[in-house]
Amino acid sequence: MIITPAKHGLEDIVGVSTTPRTPGLHISEIYNDLYQDMEPKRFVRGSAPDPLRLEAGLALENMVEQGLKERFVGGIERPGEFVTEEGILYTPDLIIFDSGPRCRLGEIKLTWMLSREVPRTVVHSFPPQFEKWFTQIKSYCYHLDLLEARLIAYFVNGDNRPPRPELLAWDIEFTKAELQRNWQMMMNHARSKPYLRDRLR
Repeated sequence: MIITPAKHGLEDIVGVSTTPRTPGLHISEIYNDLYQDMEPKRFVRGSAPDPLRLEAGLALENMVEQGLKERFVGGIERPGEFVTEEGILYTPDLIIFDSGPRCRLGEIKLTWMLSREVPRTVVHSFPPQFEKWFTQIKSYCYHLDLLEARLIAYFVNGDNRPPRPELLAWDIEFTKAELQRNWQMMMNHARSKPYLRDRLR
């Protein structure tokens, strides 16, 4: 047997979304900047995401979307890009249509954080280390006029007892007031930063 390392030639496509992104201010820029201010040791300003980790997340999104389309009773749609009245772009992962006219946001996450503290019963909050996820989800729900979301999260290491992948999901219900407060926080932050404020409508 002869085993020779080979060049895979995938460098240019790893971590690159298949959905084209319109130039402009994106919601992710605002909540990323917000959390870089709030938790600078965890969210390091100017650091680039690991493209292989990004690719793992993109692969999970595609797999989950396809699996839901094949198995879900209602319907699943990757809706594409939207723009807020302030001129901010955002791209939700999924819209999930239940039977009838009801629909909810679908958000898919892949993470190396542990699942140890996430809820396994009905609760009213999530552990603080996941707050950035909820800032994003609430922002999307606010602009899509949705009060419900489904979060699907793949924990690469599970609860680490022992390290074993775990796929979990939660149905989340918001109030309009929660969504309004979240968006007001996002706008207050954006308007406080000239490099964000100058790109608003």
